[in-house]
Amino acid sequence: MNLKPKIDFKHFERCFTAIDTHTMGEFTRVVIGGFPEIPGNTMIEKRNYIVEHYDQYRRALMFEPRGHKDMFGSIVLEPVHAEADYGVLFMESETYTNMCGHGSIGTATALVEAGLVEVREPFTEVVLDTAAGVVHTRVKVENGRAQEVTITNVPSFLYKDNLEIDIDGYRIPYAISFGGQFIPLVDARKLGVEICAENIPFFTDVGIKMLEKIPQEVEIRHPTVDIREVTTLEFYDESPTEQADMKNIVVFGKHQVDRSPCGTGTCAKMAMMYAHGRLGLHRPLINESVIGTLFRGELIDEVQEGEFSAVIPQITGSAYVTGIATYLIDPRDPLRYGFVLGE
Repeated sequence: MNLKPKIDFKHFERCFTAIDTHTMGEFTRVVIGGFPEIPGNTMIEKRNYIVEHYDQYRRALMFEPRGHKDMFGSIVLEPVHAEADYGVLFMESETYTNMCGHGSIGTATALVEAGLVEVREPFTEVVLDTAAGVVHTRVKVENGRAQEVTITNVPSFLYKDNLEIDIDGYRIPYAISFGGQFIPLVDARKLGVEICAENIPFFTDVGIKMLEKIPQEVEIRHPTVDIREVTTLEFYDESPTEQADMKNIVVFGKHQVDRSPCGTGTCAKMAMMYAHGRLGLHRPLINESVIGTLFRGELIDEVQEGEFSAVIPQITGSAYVTGIATYLIDPRDPLRYGFVLGE
């Protein structure tokens, strides 16, 4: 059957249009309609306005019954920078993130597949204005379809090195690197625990405890933009397979685990490896996720970011459209802004 619903949208508080995607396994709900015009002279100001006035809609779009605790999404807005095609704010079940690699790939793919940018073959350039800065994406297009996306990220750098923290009897060494967001990086070999799906509960528990404790011990402050939080952490090791160089488990939000290799985490790790003399410019690094999907990373330039020596990273991966939906907020619904089971 091909039934056509006749829903009167005037009965609803708000109607959101979204394109659902996944990038190497990690979900992105790309919200392209439903939010009003958001004021702000920077994307951070726009994000702060949404936090203050419309955060209930983030919860509605990320939480049950429209989502779940491992959700991720992006909100497509008017950009601030003239060179950008769209502004993008990234959100998850817990909060907002300044930049997201897999989310940028998913958003660029959705914009191309939906015809919301001028599509050219073999490559379509889509410029995104994020809270971390302007991100350039290059979408490989064949027969009108997005095949893969390369993102050129914001300047990335090793922020603090040789740190230690006490968690559950472990004295854990770690570093903090910036790859669009500040990410603590932990060598899983120092914990003696293998990166695999069976050990996700261990890594999630330790990682979330670290994320809660690190801001109490380390001052987080970007040198040029107003970014002061740390919400994502990566455990890494060498990949046991020939298809990749490194493997990771990335935790964030409400005990969430990234299904993709994490774009910002890959950028942060490459910046750390560069600072340690372990990765040079124009040398590819293949990063593997906990489910076996891959990102290809490469450092393409050296720059200065405030007092930090930084690099410009690129990440390449593929995303796929999984659905197009209209999400409705019914004012009669006591659960209209969502819930998370177990809270």
